[in-house]
Amino acid sequence: MEIKPERSLLVGEWHYLAREDKLVKLDEQGGIIATADLDNLGQKVVNYFIVHAGSLVTKDQLLADVWGIRDVSDGRVMRVIRAIRVALDDDTRQPTYIETIPKRGYRFIANVADIPERSILATEALSAEQNAGSNTPSRRRQPGKWLALLLIPLLMLFTWQFWLSPDANKQATELNTIPLWRYKPITSLDGLEFYHNVSPDERYLVFSYASVGTEHIAVLKLQDLQNHRRVQLTDEDSNSLGAAFSPDGTKIAYHRMLADRGCEIRLIDLEPRTMAVKTDSLLTRCTPESVSARISWSPDGRYLVYPSLDAEQRQMVMMMYPLAGGNAEQLTVPPTSSFGDYAGRYSRAGDKIAFIRDAAGAAQIWVLDLTSRATRLLVQINDAYPGNIDWTLDDRSIIYPSGPTSLGIVDVASGQSRELAYTDNHASEIQLGAVTGKIYASVGFFSHTNIKKVNNKLVSAEPAASLVFSSNRNESSVEINPRPAGPTAVVSRRSGLPQVWLFYADGRQQQLSDFSSRERIRSLVFSPDGNQLLVHLNSGIWQLDLKGELRQIVGQDGEAVANPAWSRDGKEVFYAQSRQGRWDIMAASVDSEIDRRLLATDRELYQQSYIADYNIWRDANTKSFIIEYNNGETQELKLGTPADQAFFKFDLRQRGFYFSHLLDDSQYQLRYFNLATSEINTQVINDFLYHSRFSISVDETEVYFLEAARADFDIAEISY
Repeated sequence: MEIKPERSLLVGEWHYLAREDKLVKLDEQGGIIATADLDNLGQKVVNYFIVHAGSLVTKDQLLADVWGIRDVSDGRVMRVIRAIRVALDDDTRQPTYIETIPKRGYRFIANVADIPERSILATEALSAEQNAGSNTPSRRRQPGKWLALLLIPLLMLFTWQFWLSPDANKQATELNTIPLWRYKPITSLDGLEFYHNVSPDERYLVFSYASVGTEHIAVLKLQDLQNHRRVQLTDEDSNSLGAAFSPDGTKIAYHRMLADRGCEIRLIDLEPRTMAVKTDSLLTRCTPESVSARISWSPDGRYLVYPSLDAEQRQMVMMMYPLAGGNAEQLTVPPTSSFGDYAGRYSRAGDKIAFIRDAAGAAQIWVLDLTSRATRLLVQINDAYPGNIDWTLDDRSIIYPSGPTSLGIVDVASGQSRELAYTDNHASEIQLGAVTGKIYASVGFFSHTNIKKVNNKLVSAEPAASLVFSSNRNESSVEINPRPAGPTAVVSRRSGLPQVWLFYADGRQQQLSDFSSRERIRSLVFSPDGNQLLVHLNSGIWQLDLKGELRQIVGQDGEAVANPAWSRDGKEVFYAQSRQGRWDIMAASVDSEIDRRLLATDRELYQQSYIADYNIWRDANTKSFIIEYNNGETQELKLGTPADQAFFKFDLRQRGFYFSHLLDDSQYQLRYFNLATSEINTQVINDFLYHSRFSISVDETEVYFLEAARADFDIAEISY
């Protein structure tokens, strides 16, 4: 039974509106000037605190009375409490609303008092009117207020039946049908354990390990899961990744990634009793600059499937190598608009291969029939980018990481997918044990990120470095306004869900977006006047103004779009769109929802400088970059970027431009191209970039980028 106040109350500086079930702030005339940014669960927890104001509330009480179950991790309770504190502007050091009682629970310490119901009747009517006249993403106020007042009872009934009631039913259904699974750690080393594989008899575990201080070099470790004995299989002169046991458990195939970006597929022959390496030999070479990923053995042990960079198309493709000798066969041909295919996994019968395909930054699961060589799409994953997937023991379904703390399952025959379970940790890769069916997963995070500001060495020689816009390392993107006095845009999870925030020079902070569910915000781009943002959100591109008005530009009906950018005059939006398997550049008018035109074919990136007379674009076939001046003159740019670099950021200035350059699988460098000399300067900042994103101040003296703070990745199992 839901517990909430039965009447409107004064709660600290907020008013609780019983009819609306929300916290608001009022002006002197009783009008709403602010609404607490709480989702449904957060509001329920606040309601519980209000009813039990002044009393100790334990986590067990919250779990039992609010969640309705006890099998929820403490971490989820703490995340909701943090989100409430942010919404109410409550300081944990000097709380005015929620006081933490160490090892016991929480106490709601704000003053809760009755207020005359009649004093807020007008406010509630006004609030209902605004809700009735709002359009969900854009919040635009509609005319006809007098009509809305007459329709309030009907609208409230309509809202309950078609919004609140189904949502409540859905939550109850989810709690009753989708279980919560907890991971049990297998490894807990200081460093990163990933790319794991369990032997067919589930006796041994092989995994890549990057110790603290050597995060860019990974070695192979072999662990006995019965006696926990552990040995190192490879040396630290190169990266050893993607290992997989042979069907008989006596051999291990793996990727060896060399310092010069060379790629080898190697085979370790094991001494079973001692776990020692008898031989480590070269099987075949994958194309230089290939991206490491999973290797899979055919059940009969005759073939290996591995990813390799296609030398002509410069995309990752799935290759099948016969261990008896001969040439590797290319199995997949991804569209030119895709980064490529990886993480191939043989079915247990050996007649099919499931693999992951990149689709404009989203992950898709495909299945290849080895008899006909036909491929088909099963499901697109919008809230995760898995490193590995696996077949169920009966080959009927495929299990995959579907979200930050969830596992999904898709039926191979029908393509129908659903959530399989919620989990208490984040998994990037999974494997099912062939004997027990246990799920083995790499869980945790490679790193946490926050935003760091440093001096641009090309402009300012005075060293400077500081953390900015930080809240427990929850920031994932920053974009500096092109106007000197304009606010900075930051993607932050400080309120629980990823949201777009604005930070002003005078210290003010404003949550701009109001997403009620977890959305994937891929990039932000300010318009030339600094009053609009392009948001690459999930699989679409949206326009967000500084009032919080949100309008979708493209990305409907299965469109694959990427690399949004503004025109120099701010009247159009450019973006790459995958059309029939190739990238084209489209232009869309910001003042029209239907005015779109084809700007150029076979290009995957197009950007205009706001302040100079040139544009830059990338050829989708050759992967070369072209500079184009306003007089029509063009020239190929020798940037030296690797062909497998899929993510870019450019900042086009008067005398040159800044760009991100991929050094290896996980590290970028900020570089500067001088237009007058065609020289590339690699010493813009001392730091390396964790991601391709960066942003530079208007005067070019400061560089903002994501700094990775080393986190932890372990291997764990789930028994279900």
